[in-house]
Amino acid sequence: MLLLGILGLSELLPGDPVLEPWERAAFDLPMPSGAVYQGPPRVDHPVLPVQIWGLRYASDVVLRTTSDQWDMHELARIDLPDRSIWVAKDASSEKVQTIVANIPDIQSWVPEVPVQRFSRELKVEDQSTADWVNLSFSYLNPDDQQVDIHVEGKAPTKPSPHRNGNTMGHSKDSVAVLLDLHLFGPAKTATVSYDGQPAKIKRVAGFYPMQILLAQTQGGFAIANAILRPTPGGFTLQRPSTMEPWPTRSEESWLMAEDGWLTHSSPITTQRYHYTNGELDRALVLQAGQDSPVTEVLFQPSVPDLRRRFAGEHVSRFVVDIAGQKAHGTGEIHSRWVDSNTVEVDMIPLQPRWFADRPMRTFIRYTPQGVLFVVNRT
Repeated sequence: MLLLGILGLSELLPGDPVLEPWERAAFDLPMPSGAVYQGPPRVDHPVLPVQIWGLRYASDVVLRTTSDQWDMHELARIDLPDRSIWVAKDASSEKVQTIVANIPDIQSWVPEVPVQRFSRELKVEDQSTADWVNLSFSYLNPDDQQVDIHVEGKAPTKPSPHRNGNTMGHSKDSVAVLLDLHLFGPAKTATVSYDGQPAKIKRVAGFYPMQILLAQTQGGFAIANAILRPTPGGFTLQRPSTMEPWPTRSEESWLMAEDGWLTHSSPITTQRYHYTNGELDRALVLQAGQDSPVTEVLFQPSVPDLRRRFAGEHVSRFVVDIAGQKAHGTGEIHSRWVDSNTVEVDMIPLQPRWFADRPMRTFIRYTPQGVLFVVNRT
């Protein structure tokens, strides 16, 4: 029992980069894929081999109760140049996350993150000071339960020596997540109630209460369902590609610059993919108000130009940096043509272990209507 308790507690503690500095440095110099192409590009605009995403939480509260229905509650504040947004993220006992926030058109808010979301009132009372957190939350969760939360504690201010955070199994069906835990510390007190009934805070290893104060950045890869249609200088991307159920909706303008950067900007994030001679060598996500990328992925060698046929299977390695911290995760990209109109791309995460169990497969299909771009969990 003691060993199980120690293992449970270690799940909460962040770790180190998965590569040594010299190993990570090898990704900084782009290399061509070496693919031998068998024809011209099928379309003029670039295509996306993977879907990346990222968000920085300036303040974050993480709680677990003894509820059989809910695994975790997370209340996160996203700071933008003109405002701050609070979101409530509830993970069910099956570790499927949902989002509740005061965002009117929430289905088009950060649509690259395919998590079910609900536009509902989230009341936040913030009486915090520079060194003390004092927060109260009240909202109706996705199961129409009234949730009331109060948390207090010393604000974490000293950057963590170990920052590579464990995702603890959440949203495994939709995202491959890496975390940079910039600040990390326990809350002094926390209370949670469902429909007015108090719930007990869960204790890990029998003694450590799961009431944590954080500042963190999340990022990685996500499943997707979209169609790309050519426009002058780039393409429009429509989510989803059909009328089938999908948690987000958007119509996005992506533009290709002469320097090889393909860019899409929204009020929250900007996604950028860099191509050299049609081959993808890096991709990143910028958040409004942040100077450095929240997520950056480098490919070595480059992912082939997936508009052009090539024989066999191509393998690229990748490394993921989160919030400027090097080598939070690594893996491989395997790409191949499976018929005259279809490319398959496997994203195979390798390190760390909580990232390695979330592979994804992209289907890129060329049709008269446009380029279908679908990413699934494998």
